[in-house]
Amino acid sequence: MAVVYFLIIFMAVVVVHELGHFAFARFFKVDVLEFAIGYGPKIYQKKFKRTTFRINVFPLGGYVRLAGEDPTEATGEAGSLYSKPAWQRLLIFLAGPVFSILAGYVLFLFIVTLWGVPAVTVAYVEPGKPAYEAGLRDGDVILKINGRRVYDNYTVSQIIRRGLPVELTVLRNDEKLNIRAVPKMFEESHFILLRDVDGEFQIGARIENVSGRSLSPAQLNSLLESYVSVETTNGTVKGLLKQYQYEPAKYALGFYFATVSNVLRKDFEPFRKGDVLFRVENVTVNNNVDLSRIYQLALAQDGGAYIETQGDLIVWASRGFGSEVTVGLLRDGQQVQLKVPTALVKNLLETPGVFESKTANLRPKDPLETIAVAVDRCNNVLITMYRSLLGMLRGTETGGIVGPVGLVAFIGETAKVGLEPVLTLVALITMSLGIFNLLPLPALDGGRIVFSLIELVSRRKVRPEVENLIHFIGFLLLVALMIFVTFSDIGRLIGR
Repeated sequence: MAVVYFLIIFMAVVVVHELGHFAFARFFKVDVLEFAIGYGPKIYQKKFKRTTFRINVFPLGGYVRLAGEDPTEATGEAGSLYSKPAWQRLLIFLAGPVFSILAGYVLFLFIVTLWGVPAVTVAYVEPGKPAYEAGLRDGDVILKINGRRVYDNYTVSQIIRRGLPVELTVLRNDEKLNIRAVPKMFEESHFILLRDVDGEFQIGARIENVSGRSLSPAQLNSLLESYVSVETTNGTVKGLLKQYQYEPAKYALGFYFATVSNVLRKDFEPFRKGDVLFRVENVTVNNNVDLSRIYQLALAQDGGAYIETQGDLIVWASRGFGSEVTVGLLRDGQQVQLKVPTALVKNLLETPGVFESKTANLRPKDPLETIAVAVDRCNNVLITMYRSLLGMLRGTETGGIVGPVGLVAFIGETAKVGLEPVLTLVALITMSLGIFNLLPLPALDGGRIVFSLIELVSRRKVRPEVENLIHFIGFLLLVALMIFVTFSDIGRLIGR
């Protein structure tokens, strides 16, 4: 079913993009020979006036074919693309990305009207940290930071990581509060999962070395799947190093963002909709941070252990769960205890949409505010995409590009949660397509725009043979990139 969702969404996004090229080509009286969805042999076609509309067998894209589109075949006829002035060609090439981006604005307007905008909610504030000392508390909703409205955790984190004082506007019990906080540099964090553990980790102890090596990402990653000896100030602990994650030092305030609550939003036998999960074994559950730790303990298994450190200081540690765990629930106002397989709890935590969201949406008060908020949110998305793209080009962003295979998996998971996140994902995809196509690269709309600008400035056309060769090379590079991204997606899915 995920493949069907992907094809519907992807084709809709492509049609909107190509519709931009089609509309402006016809406006400037350029003949559109074909409007195609997909590539390869045709499945269906119908000619309407001068344009053949067709659906092809491979539904991974689409195109409009304009008369005289190949610079080397420009005929000079009135309906030919290259018979038109450079400024008209520029607008035809620009129209596709602009339509894609505008479609995102329309979708966000629809989303904000029906569901409102996401609230950036605080799950947990660490006592003694800058956020707590400044007055931030669990459950606060961050509306603005430094006077700028925010809609996602990423934006808040990026501003805080600059290390400068921040002014937070928060909503608490329907009251707006202004909180001024000064970020501090937090030490790097290490998240370590061991199995077959001999010994005990003590919170407050410090790790001196791991099998004689320093506590560093390079060293610990080299020891994965090996039995290690962890020397701490409270003694030695031995075990199989199964998983390791690292978070570099950064400016922070010392709070965690909310994602899901500990309340079930649907039945998951033997759990019921509305159950409040408040304890698993000896771990109290209040927020998504606790749920994440429970998942790690389920992975650690019987005889394993999971620890978190700040620098070399152990700040959280617990033994892994056995084959069964005792789960404490609040059901219909009564406390209930269930003995269930640990594998069931692991499956529960891995299933999207099982727990209620902790981030309730905020609804604008009137139509004008709805439009203003939708436009502002879309502007924020565009800025974030632009910065992420620059980060990838500079090598500072490690998220990478997701291809069709990755999108199939992502859309399938999102569809399980509800219509709102699906439509939000569609808006992000269509805007991403628009921004990507604006890159000044050969074979993309942005590359063709560049050639039109060169002609406008120099008053001379680039030799058709040269332009065609550059676009052909760019096309080959894009195909190579798509193959690489597809194999990367497959590798990520296999490694899950």
